[in-house]
Amino acid sequence: MIEAEKNEPTKEPLSSRVAGGTGTASGAPKGMKYIFGIFMIIIYLGMGYLMFVNFFDWTEDFAWARYSLGTLFILYGFWRGYRQFKGMY
Repeated sequence: MIEAEKNEPTKEPLSSRVAGGTGTASGAPKGMKYIFGIFMIIIYLGMGYLMFVNFFDWTEDFAWARYSLGTLFILYGFWRGYRQFKGMY
């Protein structure tokens, strides 16, 4: 191979050059990214639900914080789910 050819940037996307074409730039397989994303969506929605039902027995002085955090967790869970499934298809 000529020296000039070695230094030329490749035209292939990075994802096709990493881990046999099935991974991402970080080296993680695409399937594991989707599984982790779905797992995190469940965690955020679950934490929001637990905040609304007062699973952690917060006093009534902090009801505003509990409802705020519950709303934030649920909204972020839906946002993350939207991004997850929009990027999937």
